[in-house]
Amino acid sequence: MKASGDEAALAVLEEAMEVERQGEAFYEEAAEHVQDPAGKAVFQTLARDEVQHLRLLQAEHDAIRSHRDWIDLDEAKAYELSSPLKLFPDKREASLVIPADATDEHALELAMKFEDKGYTMYVGAAADATDSRAAELFEFLAKQENSHYAFLLKTYDYLTTEGTWYFDEQEFPMFEGG
Repeated sequence: MKASGDEAALAVLEEAMEVERQGEAFYEEAAEHVQDPAGKAVFQTLARDEVQHLRLLQAEHDAIRSHRDWIDLDEAKAYELSSPLKLFPDKREASLVIPADATDEHALELAMKFEDKGYTMYVGAAADATDSRAAELFEFLAKQENSHYAFLLKTYDYLTTEGTWYFDEQEFPMFEGG
């Protein structure tokens, strides 16, 4: 990969890493906001998945920065990071997204918008990828975001029709390979 290609790849990865950091912070904030234990579990599980996504992106970023090339998805999943992840953007940023008086339904609506934004970003990155390993990574992440969205929608529908949170760990679309 030539230098300009490296710079473009790093820019895409850095943008994606920032989105995942914001997602992790948002879900941690949402978990603190809701009172229901099942609601907390939904958001805490999503936060953990965002961290796993960030680890994949950081592995690819580290590989390209060290003048290697894109690495296979399985290698990225197994990658041991050379430095700790900076997980949290300024926590105040996340709290600005969820107003103090927001309902649980509103928090879920915001979460669905966030997952849709991530999905759209990853689909675009996969389409623009010039390396099959990059396309594989972004397609995998798009699939993860889409699974999160579908689960959030089901949770939202259940909450709005039944008046209570629903969370089944067996059903939750967990991060594959984490």
